[in-house]
Amino acid sequence: MPAKTRSKKTTTTTKSATTTKKVASASAKPTEEVSKTAKKVEPAQKDTTTKTAAKKTTAKKVTPAKKTTAKKSAEPKTEAKPAVKQATLETAKPATKKVEAKPVATKTAEVKPATKKVEAKPVATTAKKPAAKKTVTKKATAAKKAPAKRATAAKAANKKVAAKKATTKKTAKKPVVNTAKTEQYNSFAMDTCFEMARAMGVNMDYENYASLLLDNADIDALTKKVLDDFHVDTKAFTFEKDGYDTDLIRVIFDRVADTVDIKASDFEQIGKDVKAHASYTIKDDATVNNEEYQKEFDIVRKVLMIAQRKNIHQSADLVELIKVDVTDMIQTFMDLAYHVLPLFEYDDVKYYENFIFAVLSQLDDLHQKWGTRALMDIADLYIKHGDYGQGDANYNYVLRENQIKDMIYYRFANVYVDIDLDKAKAIANSAFQYVDDRYDYYPKLIEILEK
Repeated sequence: MPAKTRSKKTTTTTKSATTTKKVASASAKPTEEVSKTAKKVEPAQKDTTTKTAAKKTTAKKVTPAKKTTAKKSAEPKTEAKPAVKQATLETAKPATKKVEAKPVATKTAEVKPATKKVEAKPVATTAKKPAAKKTVTKKATAAKKAPAKRATAAKAANKKVAAKKATTKKTAKKPVVNTAKTEQYNSFAMDTCFEMARAMGVNMDYENYASLLLDNADIDALTKKVLDDFHVDTKAFTFEKDGYDTDLIRVIFDRVADTVDIKASDFEQIGKDVKAHASYTIKDDATVNNEEYQKEFDIVRKVLMIAQRKNIHQSADLVELIKVDVTDMIQTFMDLAYHVLPLFEYDDVKYYENFIFAVLSQLDDLHQKWGTRALMDIADLYIKHGDYGQGDANYNYVLRENQIKDMIYYRFANVYVDIDLDKAKAIANSAFQYVDDRYDYYPKLIEILEK
């Protein structure tokens, strides 16, 4: 009887050896065939589980077979080694532990998805997972859930960072300047401040600062621009050591802004004023008209300054800055000036002449539209103030420079009707060398002659 048991043992070893050889030969094929060999190994595993004594002997004897098969399988392809070793290891593991048929079925089911990739590593990892205990599967599921927790934690962290950024934007404030230091800077003369700024490398004068104030309403941004343009190191100068620092530049901008007539921060209000006064109608009250003239004069002066500083020569380009067209406003201003200036001083007429021609010379489109009218308006004002020589000279100039003369002759003659009727008729009569009944103002010239 003992001799029989030995023969059975030898037969089982030979069978396991043959099965491992088959597995080794099949390892060179695609991974789909590996799953078939795994199925063939299952009966051998069931036979070994029937007896505990056989389990121990088969486990010991199968192990050498693994090594020999590994050496043989190394010859065809190096990639197949992990698959063969893993398959043999899996056949050995069930021999040491009681494993039901259902988990074995899960082995073959999970090996199949590995056919998509020829590499052996994915097969090895999928073969290990089914052989694990229930506790291992719980760990695996926990491991799967862990990235989600990390992702949510990362999202939460991102939300916190975003919230911090949002709060920093909301709570961001302008740099606080030392009050005592600012008062000290303000106590200095402007020229002294300019010299201290030059000592830091900022070579600018009053006009340079005033010009920049027309470009931007944000003084902090202007200060940064100046320091960047002149490459001034903010840490190179200290108030305690040098008596000045880069905060001086902002103080200079503030002081210049208080003294200039116009700056970028005024553009919005200027636009509102232009729009409000463009629709003014002349009243019977001379005082009201005079006050309105002063207001409109100041508004047009600011418009002129903007155009000059910004080198603007078309009224349409001013719209980009003050958000309104100035054409109607300037026309209203000229009408009002013509109405009120006969009651003003003679010098006021001269002042208005210089001013209105500065405006029209700056804005080319308005000069083309109202240049001739402005000359005749001023000529009338001179004549009404008794300066007939200057008034006549202006009219004679306009007559020489224009082809259509009926309107010009009518205005020239009409201004003298209440001053010198004979001269008015003489001017009207001289018009007929150029004007006949085809012209619009011919009837009006006849009316002057008939007075």
